[in-house]
Formats: sequence, structure tokens, C-alpha cells
Amino acid sequence: MERTILGVKRIDRIRNTTLRSSTRITDVGAQTAKLKWAWAGHVCRMHPDRWARIVTEWVPSDGRWRRRRPRRRWRDDLDRFLPQWPKEAHDRERWSVYKEAFAQQWDTTRAA
Repeated sequence: MERTILGVKRIDRIRNTTLRSSTRITDVGAQTAKLKWAWAGHVCRMHPDRWARIVTEWVPSDGRWRRRRPRRRWRDDLDRFLPQWPKEAHDRERWSVYKEAFAQQWDTTRAA
């Protein structure tokens, strides 16, 4: 989409990082990761009776999902990044410090 806006074609061989630096558009993956991190903290600080928290923490009544390859769940990325994230979410200042580091996992503009 950025290429269309700028009128640049792939044949011009201009890297996405160059385009993003000139337009100052943030990476979509990093932006969604930041929003996911913010929502996780918000839900974690909610009262346990709120629907958003109940649905987020839901586990089937028998404790098992169907037999097949384990699906990637919403909280798996959070667990992998910070295993004690539900406890950390209650301290808003510390939670906001982790946001950038969590988002960098999906930032495709940074060098590998």
C-alpha cells in the first residue's frame, strides 16, 4: 500500500525500510503487537467478573481442546515473551516499559 501511495514500483528496487523512513509510517506488525500488549494489560487489571476477562481466560470445561495440532492461542506470544505477565500487568509503569521490547519481535523494518 505504501508503494502505491508513493508511486514506487517493485521494479524500482527501493527497500521497504527506505520507504518507511521517508514516510515515517510505523510497521503494521509492531503496531498490532503494541495494541495487543496494551489490551493484555487492560484485561489483566479488570475485575474477574468482567466478560472480556472471562472470555480471554476461558478454558473448556473438561480442560482440554480437541485432539489435533495445538493451536496458537492469543496468550501464547505473551507467555513466551514474559511468563509472569499476569502479575507484571498490575504495575502500569513496568508494563509500559515492556511494550517496546514486545513489539520489536514483529518489527520487520529492523535489521535481523
